[in-house]
Amino acid sequence: MYQEMDSARYVRTTVAYGADVQEALEKLRRQGVQSPTLTLLFAASSLDQGEIAKEIQSVLGGHSWGLSCAGHFNGEQGNLSTEGILLLAIEQRGDVLAPCVVMGKIDGQEEERAQELTRQAFDGADFSPELLYIGFTGKRASQMLQANPFTLLVGHSSVGTEEAVLRGISRAVGRGARVVGGTAADRLYLDRITETYAHGDGVIDKGGLSLLGIATTLKNGVGMANAFRPMDAKGAFVTESEGRVVKTLNHRPAADVYAELIGASSWREAQQRFSSNPMGIIEVTAGYWQVRSPALIQEDGSIVFFSAIPKGSGLTLLEADASSRVESVRLAVRRALADAGSPKRVAAVVVFNCILCHQQALCLGSGTDEVRAIREELGEHVAVVGASTYGETGTTVAGTIGHHNQTITVWLLADEAITQ
Repeated sequence: MYQEMDSARYVRTTVAYGADVQEALEKLRRQGVQSPTLTLLFAASSLDQGEIAKEIQSVLGGHSWGLSCAGHFNGEQGNLSTEGILLLAIEQRGDVLAPCVVMGKIDGQEEERAQELTRQAFDGADFSPELLYIGFTGKRASQMLQANPFTLLVGHSSVGTEEAVLRGISRAVGRGARVVGGTAADRLYLDRITETYAHGDGVIDKGGLSLLGIATTLKNGVGMANAFRPMDAKGAFVTESEGRVVKTLNHRPAADVYAELIGASSWREAQQRFSSNPMGIIEVTAGYWQVRSPALIQEDGSIVFFSAIPKGSGLTLLEADASSRVESVRLAVRRALADAGSPKRVAAVVVFNCILCHQQALCLGSGTDEVRAIREELGEHVAVVGASTYGETGTTVAGTIGHHNQTITVWLLADEAITQ
């Protein structure tokens, strides 16, 4: 997807997909891309991540940020892909987009390090706020709500630390920034989780945190949704848990209760239903179901989930189908569009899509329709890129920042200033 940089535009966004970084960079070159302000990259874990980082920095310069991934939400191909590399180059006219990339280890001090790195990511952005002040002039207070210039893209490459990291990020930004992102991935079917990398300005980090702090006078927004709906009278309470391990439901082994809810005759049969029937926690004020996906059953009958579940939570069995998968993409985009102030011209949509969503889309044959849904909502000109991740970072309808499962989170960048 290529956009001409005419005089009416603030940014030009160019997408390139290739079997390797050289092919993707050559596609950018043929489309006239020379020195983008920011390049986002999502690279299959089968590729040499170090080579990718060096090549992009050497050829394009500017800032770069991204993840190793288990697949792509591929706007160039119009479908989901599982190999290769997907790039989004963003060029700007004037000082409307000020990115800053910060990356570092978080081992043993997740909250403290995440808080520190988040502050660095925003303090390092070379941002001139004059246009922001002009943008407030003459606007009603309700219109100012969408004029927040600060957005944080989060790339986790230390699987299992996401909740602690997000607590640190929340301490740093409060309600002062949009937060969106995902966890770097390895293989689509979780046959290994050893090679997850975050990218930042020509460097890769295995087991660290990469943050892209953005200060911009362009309208932008974030949105999140999932495809699942509750199954009536199919629920239980968490009576004993520790982090991501739910030991008992209704004072019984969690696996026994889950098997009964799903109508399975054994733990083995129950585990085969994990992807199609995860559990959900309701946000009562918004009516939004946060998905909690089971990962495995342990010998004692406890269930390990992909996100933490506190004691006392009410869990409900969920289900989805092909049409709800497509509708979830539409809903996430609509929420991001509303968060951005409903701009008329959108430059790019960046998607963080759970690998379990990717797997389910392959089974249901909904991948093409999911990618097409974005273009139907926003137009054929919009650049669409995304990654299949090991968990999604986003803000729910009720405003809670969290680590989510089987969810799609999106960042939408408009080619429209907040003064418009």
